[in-house]
Amino acid sequence: MGGLDTYARELIPNLLRARPGLDVSVYLNERGREHVEREPWAADVRLVSHRWLGVRGTRAVVELTALGAIAGRDGVDVLHSLALTAPLRTRAANVVTLADTTWITAPSRQGAATYRMWRAVVPRVARAADRVIAISEAGADDVVHHLGVARSDVDVTPLGIDESEPVAPAPDVRARLSLPEGPFVLSVGTRKEHKNLVRLVEAMAHVPGASLVLAGNATPVDAELRATAERLGVTLTLLDFLPAADIEALYAEARAFVLPSLNEGFGLPVLEAMRRGVPTATSDRSSLPEVAGDAALLFDPYDPDAIAAAVRRLLSDDALRARLAHDGPERASRFTWLATAEATLRSYERAWNRKHPS
Repeated sequence: MGGLDTYARELIPNLLRARPGLDVSVYLNERGREHVEREPWAADVRLVSHRWLGVRGTRAVVELTALGAIAGRDGVDVLHSLALTAPLRTRAANVVTLADTTWITAPSRQGAATYRMWRAVVPRVARAADRVIAISEAGADDVVHHLGVARSDVDVTPLGIDESEPVAPAPDVRARLSLPEGPFVLSVGTRKEHKNLVRLVEAMAHVPGASLVLAGNATPVDAELRATAERLGVTLTLLDFLPAADIEALYAEARAFVLPSLNEGFGLPVLEAMRRGVPTATSDRSSLPEVAGDAALLFDPYDPDAIAAAVRRLLSDDALRARLAHDGPERASRFTWLATAEATLRSYERAWNRKHPS
């Protein structure tokens, strides 16, 4: 699940790190259990499966209804739902993370049915929660504006980066992944419509001497990306999910990193690229300026000419490249998962106090 998957895998162990002795249960379906059991922290939490959880076609309904009863039966003090849907009623203090409102501000044609469901359900979920968590100030503003939640009920917990040493880059990645010769611009993330990658391809038609590599889960947008690249003569490589060593090799080989997204709840790929010292450019919309600060170039994501100008600067301005390569890791170091966990625990305490006023 991309960023949400990373959020879950990093938040849980850092909650335990921030609050030793915290009793954590993770509610998940059997497929999720198989995934989480491989995590080094799995033995430190209670993995709870239920036959109703995660059943295709009923997941949202169960999370809106039965999950609250299950958590109440189990004596849960605080129930934190990480992705949009949460119980409308539960005895537990009820916290929900609303990572973004992309389904309102930049909806995808492919997800129309899901987005209609979210439009009907998520505003009720948000207003029923004891606390709402957003992962950026821009995301909090969107929750208030689009979902009718009071700003005083929203907590902001910016995300972080893995503080461990990155794995060693895999060797011979260019040959194995059939990457083109010469410099390439990299973008990482699921290729959804709001990622605005078609405009990035259009921009690359005006960036001579460089190709474009897009790494992330494939989607129906791929066909339009390929057609646009072929029409404009852009050398484009589409890569699906890759192991960590291959991702590290891509960052090491990339001449620049670009994320042209129209809307992001946070923008972890920008943080990951800056951490590695890759000169980065990104959209000037939603949360991305909060993440990038002065350590990346910003551009208007609706203007392919502006995207192209930013990419050309990244590729050709040696002084700029050196500054961004220096400033990026320093900027990224300000965002840690431990800080995310500590802010999340403060949100839990506010939710508990609201549920149990003195």
